[in-house]
Amino acid sequence: MLTRKQDQILLEPPKRKRGVRRAVTVLILLLTAGAVFPHLLGRWVVAPRSGEVADAILVFTGGEGRITAGYRAWKKGEGEELFILGAGPEAKLASILPEGEQVAQDDLPHIHIEGWSENTLENAISAKSEVVSRTYRKVILVTSDYHVPRAHLTLRKVLPPTVSISVIPVKSAWGRKGAWHRLPRIFLVEGWKYWGYRFLLPR
Repeated sequence: MLTRKQDQILLEPPKRKRGVRRAVTVLILLLTAGAVFPHLLGRWVVAPRSGEVADAILVFTGGEGRITAGYRAWKKGEGEELFILGAGPEAKLASILPEGEQVAQDDLPHIHIEGWSENTLENAISAKSEVVSRTYRKVILVTSDYHVPRAHLTLRKVLPPTVSISVIPVKSAWGRKGAWHRLPRIFLVEGWKYWGYRFLLPR
C-alpha cells in the first residue's frame, strides 16, 4: 500500500518537465509582451490637430483603406500636398482613388504618386526626398493601425528632427471574414519588426 507521500510523488510531473514548462511559459510571455509594447507606444503618437494644415500627407500604401483615408484627409484640407508612396510602377490616379471620386484639374498638381518603393523603409526614404527638397516642416503619416509603431519610428529616423509628424491610423477590418486569426498574427509580427527597425536602423 502506497503512503500519502509516495502517492504525491507518483502524481506530480517530473521536476525537469515542470522546469521546461515554466521556461516555455516565461518565453511566451516575454515574446508576447515584446510584441505588444510597441502597439501601446503607438497609442501615444500625435494625431493631427483640428484646424491645422500640414505641408503634406504621406500615405504608406500596402493596407486596405490607407489611400482612401489619406485622400479624404487631403480633401478636407488637412494637408497641402498628397503623396501616395509605394503605389506600384503601373499605378494610375483613377485606379487607386476611391470609386467615383473626381479630381479637379487644378488639384492634380497637388497629388503625387510614387511607384518604386516596396516596403516601409523605402516608403520613408521616398518621403524624405520630397520633404527635404521642399523644406516641409509638418507632415501627416497615414497607415494601418497595426503598422503605426514601425512606420512612425522609421519616418522619424529618416526625417530631420525639425519636421513634426502626426499620424492618421486606418482601423483594421476585424469584422472581415478570416480577420479574427490573421490580424492578431499581423500585430505580433509587426511588434517584433518594430524592435528590428529600432535597433538596426541608423539615426
